[in-house]
Amino acid sequence: MEEKKTFCRICEPHCPMLVTVDRDEALSMRPDYSHPSGGVACHKGLSFLDVHADPDRLAYPRRRKGPKSCLGGSFEDVSWDFALNDISGKLAALLEKYGPNSIAVYTGNPLAFDSRGATSVGDFVEKVGTQMRFSANPQDAQNKCLVACEIYGSPLVLTVPDLYETDYLLCIGANPVVSRWTTASIPQDSGKVLDDIRGRRGKIRFVNPRCVESSRKELDEMVLIKPGTDVYFLAALVDRILEVTGRQCSLVEIYGKNFDHLVKFVSDFPAQKVAHVTGVSAGQVNQIAMEILAADSAAFHLSTGVNQSGQGVLAYWLNEMLSLITGNLGKKGGNYKPVGFVDGFTSTQGVTTVETSLGNLRFPNPMGPMSMPGAILADLIEAGDIRALIVVSGNPLLSIGDENRTKLALEKLDILVSVDIFPSCTAELSDYMLPATDFLERADVALLPNMMQSVPYVQFTEAIVEPKYERRHIWWIFSELLQRLSLVSSDENNHNDNGFHLVDAFLAAGNLSVELLRDVPDSLILLHQLEPESFFERCLVHPDKRIDCCPDLFFSSGLFVRCEEFYNELEALFDQLMLITLRTPFMHNGWMNNVDKFRRGKHANNPLYINDFEAEKLDLVEGETVRVSSDAGSLYAIVSISNDLRPGVVAMSHGYGQGAASQLRVASQRPGVNSNRLAPTGWDSMEPLSYMSRLSAIPVTISKILTWED
Repeated sequence: MEEKKTFCRICEPHCPMLVTVDRDEALSMRPDYSHPSGGVACHKGLSFLDVHADPDRLAYPRRRKGPKSCLGGSFEDVSWDFALNDISGKLAALLEKYGPNSIAVYTGNPLAFDSRGATSVGDFVEKVGTQMRFSANPQDAQNKCLVACEIYGSPLVLTVPDLYETDYLLCIGANPVVSRWTTASIPQDSGKVLDDIRGRRGKIRFVNPRCVESSRKELDEMVLIKPGTDVYFLAALVDRILEVTGRQCSLVEIYGKNFDHLVKFVSDFPAQKVAHVTGVSAGQVNQIAMEILAADSAAFHLSTGVNQSGQGVLAYWLNEMLSLITGNLGKKGGNYKPVGFVDGFTSTQGVTTVETSLGNLRFPNPMGPMSMPGAILADLIEAGDIRALIVVSGNPLLSIGDENRTKLALEKLDILVSVDIFPSCTAELSDYMLPATDFLERADVALLPNMMQSVPYVQFTEAIVEPKYERRHIWWIFSELLQRLSLVSSDENNHNDNGFHLVDAFLAAGNLSVELLRDVPDSLILLHQLEPESFFERCLVHPDKRIDCCPDLFFSSGLFVRCEEFYNELEALFDQLMLITLRTPFMHNGWMNNVDKFRRGKHANNPLYINDFEAEKLDLVEGETVRVSSDAGSLYAIVSISNDLRPGVVAMSHGYGQGAASQLRVASQRPGVNSNRLAPTGWDSMEPLSYMSRLSAIPVTISKILTWED
């Protein structure tokens, strides 16, 4: 029996863990308190053994026997050679007849935490030549990449709040105690970093439509904003600060451009005007502005709740401008860009245009972390643009809107392949299910957190246990497909015996290698964090080394006009209930919903949360089943009373709804409902430029059920 060091690969912190192993069986997991990052693995990471040992995991390649509409029991085990030869043969035929864009790849969040898998899938996409690269990012944080590209010059310049030194934190649309610090790798500490801010008499304000678990109600002042209105709140806040400071800011004078256009935009949304729409009074806006200006340092963090609300581009832009105009960008205690083992940014040069039968899409060149919009995946399949789809560690049937329409579209594909550890409801529609390894079964390098870590380091881990049955690493699967498609040279084959050649190419930019990391103590190298002020030298990538305070593209693409239109719609929807998403401590995307201990009692399903005030108006009681409807669809949900929500707001958790995944015994027996059924899809539903789906701040109506045929 021995204890092995590794790290979690569920979310950005990559928390260190120790795994007890006996005869190649992982027996238990605990936090590694000796790790220099200070990170402490949470109960989700420490429960990963339940995922790893789940008897419902895929074990062998499986081929569909019946039609796609025939779910459950319609698969047979086949050999890897049979599966890969058949898949590659079908792909080759499509390439020859329809061209590379007839083949699409969809990747879910778990792939980002697999260094060899992520680089190999990227290599596959490049060698096949397809532009049809889909991912979870347009449902998550693609707006941030687009904004960083336009204002700083690179989609990788995503700033991080200096939580360890700040005197003031404005946290918008986030709940870090539950969801961690997205697009930032802050060591998980169960909220200690927030308590430390309070302990040094700093102030934290959360802006959210609900009282989040991260808030200490006796210490923090919640700003209960109306869903989807964050952009107007931020515009009013920037406008008020500029009014107080006389529009004077040394950072803007030195590094900014197009500042007058920013001033003009925010002046159209003063606090007094927008209070009716946002639910945040002019007095509150003024108080927050004065608090920020009085603080020695202030940090700003905007997250998923805003990204998914329809106007994530303009909201994140204003968040960054707030940091700039208050002098907190590139400042200790403000917002900065952490150092990485690769510490450089490729400047965007022009655009990449993706032509489709529906219209053209525009991406910064190189596309980098940006990907095609899931909101039009079904449209492109139905139009015949996409004829093959390979899904890697993802579940688009639940992750994008309009599940019924997406299902019908997936059934029309010439071939659908799912590479995953579980037979999800998307996999149930596949022609092939290919069993992948989990993070305990593979060697890895923590690549994702590069330039996002408050405590910067790079770490390697050996596999903790060997994969069982016929499970294979994702890098191996895509390497084999490339070989069968004759898209890889024999020289590349000879150098790809362990899948790390592409990772090594990335590490080489930082004078590192997998071999070097293997040889150092604990396979870990700590990096020296640069001063926050280095931001202006390192991270301004535009040729003129300036920050674009108001990119012309925002105006020319219609974002500003759209913002006015949204404002008018929100005014008209004053009494309309708005649905938001929330994450609980017992769910993290899809892989956790087959873990029995996370699906018990009140967590067996995902209810519709509603406060007493709205429940009384609608004559609803705890446990009652209601119909929830939007312009996109409807669903049935169980009512749960929660007075953490502001009036006019209802909430549901995402990641549920795997009732059709018949091979997942827990998830199919306690499926809950897919809240994304209420989300719109199609060309007009997505945000311009970022192509983000609107998965939150959705107008809904709730009705009592008189009969089930009602």
